[in-house]
Amino acid sequence: MTREELLNHLAFLELEETPTVEVYILDQPFDSENRIDLNIYKGRMHEDLDQQIIDTFYPKIRSRLVRRKYDLIPYNPALTPDRPVNWFYPSDEVPFYGIVLEKLAELDDENPIYYDNTTLPYSDIWALWIKISIQGNDFYFLRKITPQKVLNTGGKIALIFSQTVFRKLDQNVLTVDGNFDVFALNGTLIFENKTNFEKTLLYEEVKRQVANETLDDIQSIDIIENFDELRGFLEDDKHSINKLNKLREKEYFRQKTFADYHRIIRDYGVPVTVDEANGKFNVSSKSEAKQLIKVLNDDYLKSELTDFKYSANSKEETNANA
Repeated sequence: MTREELLNHLAFLELEETPTVEVYILDQPFDSENRIDLNIYKGRMHEDLDQQIIDTFYPKIRSRLVRRKYDLIPYNPALTPDRPVNWFYPSDEVPFYGIVLEKLAELDDENPIYYDNTTLPYSDIWALWIKISIQGNDFYFLRKITPQKVLNTGGKIALIFSQTVFRKLDQNVLTVDGNFDVFALNGTLIFENKTNFEKTLLYEEVKRQVANETLDDIQSIDIIENFDELRGFLEDDKHSINKLNKLREKEYFRQKTFADYHRIIRDYGVPVTVDEANGKFNVSSKSEAKQLIKVLNDDYLKSELTDFKYSANSKEETNANA
């Protein structure tokens, strides 16, 4: 996405039409049957709160994404620019974002589960997702809730002025200041702070979970002698975790045999130890483990022009395969 495209998407800020606003409260995510799950509640709002939310968040959008004119660059966890930037990243590359959208789609609009602070105290809220809908477009402001956002009145007297009289505030207060960790629009996530993005969308945690599920599938093929060692080599390697996430989507690797992968390793000279007698691979180093995952991910290709064989870091499918 270019900055010009972003500005075109943000044209809704100037529309006179009043958007629809919905607020969703997310409970702390948890592990359930080897996948991330969570509870989501819809916020029941006072009739004048829609406009107040818009008036709170829109100035931040104008300030952070329009007026500052920061460069808009693709998210790369390894980059540390020497200047302030805005990052963008495809939402379908972030598994947790899809999990939450699925949960939102499951909510029954006619009888939703509304948030109740006696069931989930403010201090236990994990995040807010604020949905703005206008002219058929949906935008989301994602905000992680931290203890600083909750004014806890327990153990103290919280006083407010009601005109000229002090009154006691009996309830805790959840504050929302218009800042956001991630802004989502049209399949793209926009953010300034990489760490906040990763925490708000459990980016690394969910990717690591998907990678482990993929490793379980690889183990079931039974082509690796010392599988526990391979898992140990890869479980904390970010590049390999990304590869395993991409491999998860590809059905073919579950259907191929030791002979199929052995042929690629032999023909392309891939440095992976082969136990010919047992018909399995023996991974003795992190380097070998990463090379074997590249084989499973079909990252060894032959040039149509030179017949040279290459190891590809990335590839894009052409229309010829359609």
